[in-house]
Amino acid sequence: MFDAVAPGYDRLNRMLSLGLDQGWRRAAIRELAPGPGERILDLCCGTGDLALLLPSGVRRVGCDFTPAMLELAGEKAARRGAVLPRVAGDALRLPFRASSFERLAIAFGVRNLPDLGAAFREARRVLAPGGRLVVLEFSKPPRRIARFGHRLWLRLAVPGVARVAAAGSGGADPYRYLRDSIFAFPEPGPLAAELEGAGFGRVGFRYRSFGTVAIHTAERDGAPVAGQVPGRGRPSFTRAT
Repeated sequence: MFDAVAPGYDRLNRMLSLGLDQGWRRAAIRELAPGPGERILDLCCGTGDLALLLPSGVRRVGCDFTPAMLELAGEKAARRGAVLPRVAGDALRLPFRASSFERLAIAFGVRNLPDLGAAFREARRVLAPGGRLVVLEFSKPPRRIARFGHRLWLRLAVPGVARVAAAGSGGADPYRYLRDSIFAFPEPGPLAAELEGAGFGRVGFRYRSFGTVAIHTAERDGAPVAGQVPGRGRPSFTRAT
């Protein structure tokens, strides 16, 4: 499905978010607080929007399950004269050694994962002790009026965008999936509980844009991950694009 929608993915993100999605990514990066030289994983990176907004001087890696998305991320990086190593990988079984990264970001990706607990445990495994996780994801506004408007927007706007996209981006079904996955996704409280259950500490979240999205933050404590060998200076890949 994501291979099919990849060619129009960026344009549709801008349309569906009313042009706000890049601002949300920048806010997530501020919460990520990357430092010079730090190793940063953009998990479920899609076409590389968040990774390419990271400041210069960090060592960034994009990882995604969808080859077509990774190809577009590489083309986008090349146009900007940027370097973005890309790795094809499953978020539930990441192809990296333990403690490979100081920071890990997931923007609009966890909603598509079949097992949040397993994904967050893997995220904790590949983070170094003291590492920081930031999750940017759609949410449900906490206030009744905003929630009503949000639901109305999703029900009316997404099918319209789907009709526009159907001719060249895999039909309307992927965009109906987008709408339905937002409706079905846990609210910030339950998602925070999943992060705590995976072993993260200092878990919190804040709303953006009246609660239509939420930025979740969490930190890995200093305890070693049982049975894992810490990374030595750089991530280890199984397959790069």
